[in-house]
Amino acid sequence: MNGGTVRKLTLYVNPAWKRGGIYTSLLFPFWGNATGEESLFSKEMHDSYPYNTALYQITDKIEEADMVLPPYRYQWFLRHDKALFDECVRVARQAGLPLLIDGIGDIEQPIDTPNAYVLRIGGYRFAQEKNSIHIPPASDDLLERCKGGVLELRHKSAEKPVVGFAGWARLSFKQRMRNIIKELPIRIAGVFDRKQFARIKGVRWRERAVATLLRSNKVTCNFLLRSSFSGSAKTAEKDLRTLRQELVDTVVESDYGLDVRGDANASTRLFEILSLGRIPVIVDTERNFPFSNEIEYSKFSLLVDFRDIRKLPEIIAAFHESLTDEEFVEMQKEARRTFVEHFRIDALMPHIIKELTIKGAIPLQ
Repeated sequence: MNGGTVRKLTLYVNPAWKRGGIYTSLLFPFWGNATGEESLFSKEMHDSYPYNTALYQITDKIEEADMVLPPYRYQWFLRHDKALFDECVRVARQAGLPLLIDGIGDIEQPIDTPNAYVLRIGGYRFAQEKNSIHIPPASDDLLERCKGGVLELRHKSAEKPVVGFAGWARLSFKQRMRNIIKELPIRIAGVFDRKQFARIKGVRWRERAVATLLRSNKVTCNFLLRSSFSGSAKTAEKDLRTLRQELVDTVVESDYGLDVRGDANASTRLFEILSLGRIPVIVDTERNFPFSNEIEYSKFSLLVDFRDIRKLPEIIAAFHESLTDEEFVEMQKEARRTFVEHFRIDALMPHIIKELTIKGAIPLQ
């Protein structure tokens, strides 16, 4: 990269590697959007904001390539066709090229393939992978999708700060007992090293954050608490579009949006809050935040260490009190601006290429 210019990345993909199933979204602009009506929101999102092909291309000529791209997520290969993944690795090794692997998923398996660079959304800062590149979970632009693209800025009032949340934050007794048993090794490890508690299931942290805020007189809670995951028609309590609109309305009508990890140590909710121009309160469970080497998250968010969750209301109230109205408004603008310029799908590629260059996967140009 010279003078801030981002080089164009060329990825080798053998057309014969194409199988049934949903391939990596990096290939959607070339092979077509593989999501169907059963994943309607995902289909709409990738149709509206595909990866920017001005910055990368695919080729079936290995001599023209910078890297080899296995065409499916790593989890798919493990479940369906490990031999195909091994072939991709062999081709890359023979050509002397690095691999770019889509390792994204709620459960992200370790990948020990030599000369591989892995796209991730989760993981923990205390267990870093050398060649991982952290990107956001695919997140729609809810301001464009649901609010006509109009950013409704809030001004700081003399009232208590309003914290908004709409989502899964309740477990049944059976679910809770099952999780406690499953997480017993984590809890034992946490006795000796508290950061291990970060591995506890996301909905459990959401329960704790919500309960702590509801008990406090320091903040006003604008909550829609649900008993199941709302991102899938299989588990949603009602129509998905209705649920999404309730989320949008809740966030927009609040000063801050509560963000707690999901099954992966990451959250689509964080980027949805940013897309709506609201300041997220992030319960930080040792998360790897996307492009953190170039983005100053404190400019648009409040990060609270999960070990301080009992003090969450006091931390929010003190933070809100410390801001002037101008600072409060500017943080909202910065949240929206950062989403559009760094976190929306069509904005990701220059940042991915920058990280690949810094890590030495591709040469400077």
